[in-house]
Amino acid sequence: MTELHRNLIFNMKRRRRLLAISQMQLAERAEISAGYVGEVELGRKYPSPEILMRIASALGVRPYRLLMGPDDVADAAGADAVYDAAGKIRDRIAANLDELMLSLDPDSPKKPGKPKR
Repeated sequence: MTELHRNLIFNMKRRRRLLAISQMQLAERAEISAGYVGEVELGRKYPSPEILMRIASALGVRPYRLLMGPDDVADAAGADAVYDAAGKIRDRIAANLDELMLSLDPDSPKKPGKPKR
């Protein structure tokens, strides 16, 4: 089995779990048989480009994303992707904390604002 095939299997299963769908549901969305999905995920079959596109569409991703390994994903995201994501998460947490504080003390004159960096 090639690295590409291992990546496909890993990414298909991972994406299916994230979407909380079964092999049967994936098969229905991709208009292929559930047995075929199982064979691909077991490494016994490798989909044609057309079927790969249908599987990717059913999983809501671009086909090349199903073939990427962890290093490829990090490379594609860029060096600053982690810092950008951390900044967005920090801002969302700060906004949620502001809302929580206001809900606990509705008489507070403070209004939630944009978090400071």
